[in-house]
Amino acid sequence: MGASQLKVTAGGGTSSAYDPIDVTQFTPEELQAAVIAAADWNTYVTVHAYTPKSVRRAVDAGVLCIEHGQLLDRPTVDLLAQRGIWLSGQYLVPNTPRMPAERKAKRQGILEGNARVWPMAKEAGVKLAWGTDFLFEPDLNPQQNKMLLSLTEWFSSAELLRLATYDNAQLLALSGPRVPYAGTLGVVEPRALADLIVVNGDPLADINLIADPRKNFDVVMKDGKLYKNTLPTS
Repeated sequence: MGASQLKVTAGGGTSSAYDPIDVTQFTPEELQAAVIAAADWNTYVTVHAYTPKSVRRAVDAGVLCIEHGQLLDRPTVDLLAQRGIWLSGQYLVPNTPRMPAERKAKRQGILEGNARVWPMAKEAGVKLAWGTDFLFEPDLNPQQNKMLLSLTEWFSSAELLRLATYDNAQLLALSGPRVPYAGTLGVVEPRALADLIVVNGDPLADINLIADPRKNFDVVMKDGKLYKNTLPTS
């Protein structure tokens, strides 16, 4: 179990050679045991899952967050909304030349599902969070902000900024006493955690500004400490 939450792989993945996408992993009893163990630790369980079967099993076991979900159907998405279960999009990074053909083939349906599940989940009223799989492609890290713009077809600029800040913070807060951050996240208010940026321009009017942090982020502050400040001093 990690410091803040327990993550369980409830279905197949795209990065492993021996893990078919369609499989459902862990029995209902095993998932329930994980949920009980997490609750005893005063936190919650999130699962990696793509398919309706694996997601429904996890929800029935008491899991509070689904990561990925690109293969979900509308009835399962509606179930998430009804139960108040979070869906963390975990957007897959684009294919890269170094990816083997087998991995690209496994990813095809998942990549196609990105454009289907986001608007469907938003329409259904699912609690949404934003994540990516850059963990496995660290050389693509500079593109993380740019990838958020892939959702502009269905989300306004304000909704995108809220998704990546306030909404994500609400999901992390489910960790309760296990949350690893000494302060409130996702808001600008007294005694909140001082993780702030100052953008050269108005991202509400032009969300594309966030795609180039090096150029457009004038101030970067983390935990109250300035890591970048290019604002004039006079």
